[in-house]
Amino acid sequence: MKIKDIMSRDIVTCTPTDLISEIAQSMRALDIGCMPVVDGPRIIGMITDRDIVTRSVAEDGQRFVKDVMTQDVISVGPESSSEEAAEIMAQHRIRRLPVIKNDSLIGFVALADLSIPSETVHDAAQALHEISKPGHL
Repeated sequence: MKIKDIMSRDIVTCTPTDLISEIAQSMRALDIGCMPVVDGPRIIGMITDRDIVTRSVAEDGQRFVKDVMTQDVISVGPESSSEEAAEIMAQHRIRRLPVIKNDSLIGFVALADLSIPSETVHDAAQALHEISKPGHL
């Protein structure tokens, strides 16, 4: 199954100059764990609830998204298969991928999206298994 067929198109984003406190409140209100950081239509980073905790709260004093976001964005294209997305998620131990076309953010696919269509359940299960393996501390 192609990513374009299962991705979410309704995406909430933020900018590098947004305040961490506002983004954290938005994440809580929307019940989401990450947000793409954009400069116009181009994705330049990702900010996760974990980034906020480990790089902002734990470091005390960093206030802007640009200070704590992850800059190396791992993404997938709309024509990629669910198998490819699951492999990327497993390899990088992540649960969500931005969908990029021509350097623009067009969607988002989460591990949960892979588990809904019956033909992609195996891919999601395999990715979750790999993501959930204990990492080195």
